[in-house]
Amino acid sequence: MRLDISIAAALASVPFAAAISGKSYTGWDCCKPACSWSANLARNVQGSPKVCDINNNPLANGLSATTGCSSGIGYLCDTYVPVPVSDTLSYGFATVGPTASCCKCYQLTWTSGAAKGKQMVVQVINSFGSGTNDVKGNDMVILAPGGGAGPNEAGCRSQYGRNWGSNNGGVTSGAECANLPQNLQGGCYWRYNWARGAINTWNIDYQQVACPSRLTSISGCSA
Repeated sequence: MRLDISIAAALASVPFAAAISGKSYTGWDCCKPACSWSANLARNVQGSPKVCDINNNPLANGLSATTGCSSGIGYLCDTYVPVPVSDTLSYGFATVGPTASCCKCYQLTWTSGAAKGKQMVVQVINSFGSGTNDVKGNDMVILAPGGGAGPNEAGCRSQYGRNWGSNNGGVTSGAECANLPQNLQGGCYWRYNWARGAINTWNIDYQQVACPSRLTSISGCSA
């Protein structure tokens, strides 16, 4: 644990660019990540985000697998759940607007909400395109089970037989996390135990950092 905290401190000292301001949201649609399509990967990206089968086993042909959201065999791996490292730091994965950010890592700091002052290092494995009525271009969607399926309701229904909570925002309390499959419950409780709330619409500042091996070893990609 001390090693992870020291890595995060080092990352904070070597940002790639000025901080970007936006809002945090949550999502978990069980679909194959957008960054796991070769057309969405920049030339400098090494590898590609892992894709799993319906039982969360990594697929050897993840790039070519059709998404489970469209009757395919490719799903979001349960290893992409957020994990706390300390009371003030977590690791995880995220969705942002442009696919140009695929496999890049960012360190974010909450500047409002119950998690104000807490930080998270995330790797981008998914894209929401140009945004929606709620989620804007500079916002970041943290991948968290029970965080809401958004417009892609078919994925979790196909993989687990149901969705949890509302499409936008997902479950509204830690107690509802008990309704998720056991392998996803920890990632759901993360919001209410570590972040101390739903985190949706909370303000964040974030900037690109070097990807820690703890994330690239899970995703299988780096940029």
